[in-house]
Amino acid sequence: MKQPVVITAELTPENAQALARFVKNISHEGIRACSSDDAETFLVRDALDSLREALDLAGFDPI
Repeated sequence: MKQPVVITAELTPENAQALARFVKNISHEGIRACSSDDAETFLVRDALDSLREALDLAGFDPI
């Protein structure tokens, strides 16, 4: 297994809340429209799920 990549970002609370909402609500079709194929779509979904979890841990649970 490859080593995970750690990403750090500084966001305003408003940006973090908006991003948490976006990550929660983006549809499979929305991701697919921006991906080159189905495999990439699932990779992006997995990455967004990790981002959603990190935002939740930071106190930004989408409403």
